[in-house]
Amino acid sequence: MTDEQRAQRSEREQVLSEYGSWRLTADEDAPVAEEIRTLETLLRLKAEQLDSPDPGRWTEELATELLTVVVPRTVIQPREHVMDLVPTLIRFVTYLRETGRWHPASMSATEAAGILGGLEFAALEAADDPTRRSFSTNILGHGMALGVDLEDEDELAAFMHWYNSLPDDERLTLSETGRLEDPARPYDREAALRAVQAEGRTAEAEGPVPGAWPWFLPEPEDSGGALLVDGAAVEDDAPYAMNDFVQRAVALLEHIGEQPRKVTGTGALNRADSAAVLDRLGLRSSPRTMWERPELAGAWVTLLDGGWLEISGGKVRRLPGPVPYVPPSADGDSTARVEGFVEFGHAVLSAALFGKDARAAEDGGFRGMPGTLAALLVACSPQGLLMPGALPPPAEEPQIPVDPDTGEWDRTELRRLFAVRRDLDDLAGMGVLDCEGRRFAGSAAVMGALVALVRDRGAEHGFTLG
Repeated sequence: MTDEQRAQRSEREQVLSEYGSWRLTADEDAPVAEEIRTLETLLRLKAEQLDSPDPGRWTEELATELLTVVVPRTVIQPREHVMDLVPTLIRFVTYLRETGRWHPASMSATEAAGILGGLEFAALEAADDPTRRSFSTNILGHGMALGVDLEDEDELAAFMHWYNSLPDDERLTLSETGRLEDPARPYDREAALRAVQAEGRTAEAEGPVPGAWPWFLPEPEDSGGALLVDGAAVEDDAPYAMNDFVQRAVALLEHIGEQPRKVTGTGALNRADSAAVLDRLGLRSSPRTMWERPELAGAWVTLLDGGWLEISGGKVRRLPGPVPYVPPSADGDSTARVEGFVEFGHAVLSAALFGKDARAAEDGGFRGMPGTLAALLVACSPQGLLMPGALPPPAEEPQIPVDPDTGEWDRTELRRLFAVRRDLDDLAGMGVLDCEGRRFAGSAAVMGALVALVRDRGAEHGFTLG
C-alpha cells in the first residue's frame, strides 16, 4: 500500500468514526454499525472503482455510476440491504454538509437529497437485473438467498460443491440469472457439508502435493518473492514503525503501562480500555467487546502468546517478553535504541506468524498451508499479490484447474484458494499485511518474519527456501 493509499484509508476511517458519533448524537438507537459498514463499502468502491477517494465529493454522475453499475456488479447483498443504500447515503450527505466536509465540486448541496432519492428505484432495479451482475455475483447471490454464510469457508465450499453437481443447463441458468426454480437436485446444506468434509479428509490424508505451486499465484520466477529472501534482514526501523500490526502492539503495551489493568471474564480489555486504544490508533471505536475488533484482538493474542503480557487474577500486566519492548525511535535517538525497536518489531511480527501456524484452524490458525506461505512470499514482493476475485476469473487471470474425472472445477483447488484467501484476510485484519480490495502487500519487515517461520517450520508443510 502506498503512502497515498494509506492516507486515503485513514481519512475514510476518520470520517466514518465521526459520522458514527454524529449519528448517535441525533438518534441514540440508530443502527450505526450497519450504516457504517454500508458507507465503508460505498466509499471504498468509489475510491477503487471510480478513482474518487475524497469522502466528501459526490457528483450526480459518481453517485449514479456507483449505485447502479459498480455496486450491483461487485457487492453480494440481500435486497433489504440494497433498499437501505440510498437512505444511508442521504444521511451521510447531511453529515458532510453540516460538518463542512461537502466538496465544492459535488452536486448542489441543497439538491443532493432529492437527486439521491431519485436514484433509489434505479438502484433497486439494477440490483434485480442479472445482466448487470457478474457471473460469480449471480451464483453467490443465490447462495446467500439460500442462507449460505459466504464468510464461512466450509459453507461456501459446500455450496460450490452443490453448484458443480448441477446439470450443465441449470448451472448456466443460475450463472446468468441468479435464480434457479425447481432444480433437479435441491440444495441440501447438511449433505453438501458432509461431501465436502469427506473430500477434505481424503485430501488431508494424501497430504500436499510436493512442489505444487498454487495455481492462483504468479509463477515463482515472476513473483520476485524468493529473491527477497537473501535481503530479508531489516536494519531500518521504518518498515516496523509503519506496520499496522506493530503499531497496534505498541499501543496496547503503552496503554497498559506499568500498572496491571482489569480484564473481562473472557480475558480481554474492557470496553473503555478497548475504545481508548482504538482512539489512540485513530480507528473507529465504540466496540461492544475487544474480540470483535481484529485490529486489537490479533495483537493482544500475540502479546500474550509471546510473553509480553500475562493475565493473572483477573488483571493483565506487562512482562519483559523474549525481546524487551523498546518504544518507536525518533530522530536523534541512539543507534542502540533504533536497533532495540527493530528487534522488538521483528520479534512481535514473528510471534504473530508462529502463533497462527501453531494453532489449529478452528482456533484461529492458518488454514491454507503450505499455499499461505507461498502467497505471503508473493505478497512481500515489490508487486504485491492480486488474489482472484470473480469466479470464474477473467481471461487474463489464472484459471481454476479442471478435475479430469468430472470436467468441472477442481473442488480441492477451490478450497485451497478459499483457505489461503481466508488466511490473508485474517493477517490483513490484524494489520500484518496491507490490503486494498483484493491486492495484498507485505513489507520487508513482514518478509523477515516470514523467513524466520519458513526456516523453522517450513519443512513441516513440505515447503523449503531455495
